[in-house]
Amino acid sequence: ALGYETLHVSGTDAHGTRIEYEAHKRGISPKELVEEVHQKIVEILRGFEIAIDNYTITESPVHYEFVTRIYKQMERNGYIFSREEERAYCNGCKRFLADRFITGTCPFCGYPNALGNQCEACGRLLEPEQLIDPRCAFCGSTDIVRKKTRHWYLDLEKLAPKLLEYVRSRDFRGNVKLFTERMIEAGLKPRAVTRDISWGIPAPFAGAEGKVIYVWAEAALGYVSATIEYFRRKGEEERWRDFWFGDEVWQVYTQAKDNIPFHTLFFPAQLIASGQGYHLPDQIAATEYLNWIGGEAFSKSRRVGIYADEALELLPPVYWRFYLLYHRPETADVNFSWEDFDRTINAVFVNNIANFVHRVLSFVWSRFGGRVPEVPTEGAVRNKIQRVYDRTVEWVEEGSLAAALKEVAGLSVFGNEYFQHKAPWETGDEEAVASAAHLAKAIAIMLEPFVPSFSARILEVMGIGPHGLADALRGVEGLELTKKPVPPLEHVDVEDLKQRYRKMKEEGLVTIEEFQKLDLVVGRIVSVEEIPGADKLYKLLLDLGDRRAQAVAGIKKHYTPEELRGKLVAVVANLRPATIRGVKSECMILAATDGTLAVLTPDREVRPGTKIR
Repeated sequence: ALGYETLHVSGTDAHGTRIEYEAHKRGISPKELVEEVHQKIVEILRGFEIAIDNYTITESPVHYEFVTRIYKQMERNGYIFSREEERAYCNGCKRFLADRFITGTCPFCGYPNALGNQCEACGRLLEPEQLIDPRCAFCGSTDIVRKKTRHWYLDLEKLAPKLLEYVRSRDFRGNVKLFTERMIEAGLKPRAVTRDISWGIPAPFAGAEGKVIYVWAEAALGYVSATIEYFRRKGEEERWRDFWFGDEVWQVYTQAKDNIPFHTLFFPAQLIASGQGYHLPDQIAATEYLNWIGGEAFSKSRRVGIYADEALELLPPVYWRFYLLYHRPETADVNFSWEDFDRTINAVFVNNIANFVHRVLSFVWSRFGGRVPEVPTEGAVRNKIQRVYDRTVEWVEEGSLAAALKEVAGLSVFGNEYFQHKAPWETGDEEAVASAAHLAKAIAIMLEPFVPSFSARILEVMGIGPHGLADALRGVEGLELTKKPVPPLEHVDVEDLKQRYRKMKEEGLVTIEEFQKLDLVVGRIVSVEEIPGADKLYKLLLDLGDRRAQAVAGIKKHYTPEELRGKLVAVVANLRPATIRGVKSECMILAATDGTLAVLTPDREVRPGTKIR
């Protein structure tokens, strides 16, 4: 819109301990999980009308190829070294505990659930061995020792002078400047780029067989590989270089504040270490956090907040885009509130912006037959549009999208006051009508990056075809509307929205009364029989105290009959009977699973039939 040749790339991070751990818990492969997650993200992006030239995934062959190549370049240039060290190892499940495989207390702020790679509370980057009172995320064991292994490192200390020179050459601001300078002042240390896990890009170093590149050390490189992939698909093999080399390039990165150091230090360090002369990031448009009501952190497991897929079920994306960009947390954390949502959507977006545009266009349709008077825009109005345009462009180029959106919203306030003051329905002032129509056009065009579907409806009515952002400055004298205007937005009933949100969150929840209908008791397994043709099922006979009941249980792959006979287990005793593989099942035993399965048992001997409360 501003005359630049642009490319927007991003992607799904497919690797890391989190993926491997979640896949293990669900009993599926990491590849299956990332394909599922990637598709879900793609659907959400489309749902929110977010267009990305190439939204890729770091499991792509192009990414593997590029990461392997650039690490070999870094190693040849002397910025990769290896050393033997002791790493956290779980004696319980016999594995090295990297990153999210281990949790414990943060040594810096005391947060009790810090992860092995970063504390979510204070934002400090961590090594697993720094955690106090560590525990294994897989089996819960605290029998964690240090075991020798070899890892490969990116020598950030050696790169520090070049990184400092780079950082000083950029006009980083706010939290970006603060986070980056804090890390440099603390002293940059070499950081491991390999991990003892099975899921990821194989480390391309001699002697590193069985190790993978750590996700932080390859994910940001996806910006480059996504560009290569994009142009390779277009059959323009070398065009990717136009966006990664030379002084004519300008790169802008957007992310939350916890990702700042990866974009201002680690990613530039990798590019510098390759020795290829890559253009380094110019602008980091980082945000603070959006929190739920009262500052509570969003959490799906605790049902706190509205998530992207849920938001699209509740309202069309145009409303969410406007609210989220209007309140983009650019200088401080922002807490969601229904009151703010009501004011932003109904007072600002619907009553101010949408109402002004519809009011003006409807007036042109009813009083001038749908044709804007052939009169130039009033000078004061033209100057106002120019000032708002200039400031909006400045805000966008600075990465302050909330400020830019509020600038355009302010133009609508001006428009409403202007139209009301001129009162062309009384005076017949054609200049005022043409000026108001120009304001409507300017607002629609300048809002387009923020709420494209809203702008598209207005511009269609105004008969405005292909255009750039600068077309907001051009008048509309003589313009003919293509059809009768209709209100471009509906008022949002926030009370109804809140009720629908609560109902959504309550789906799947049970009341105390419903829970009390379950007859939960301790049962003793009396006998175990195999079911012909069933490789996962046992037929169990259970002593429930006052009676015996039969259950079909899918635990054959996890227990032998000898392990089960005589065992006390938790039982749902009042299930409606069902027939499974020709065998009647009258109750259900309870078990927990995180990839492996464990039946639930009392921690001491109790009588069969004892109630579970």
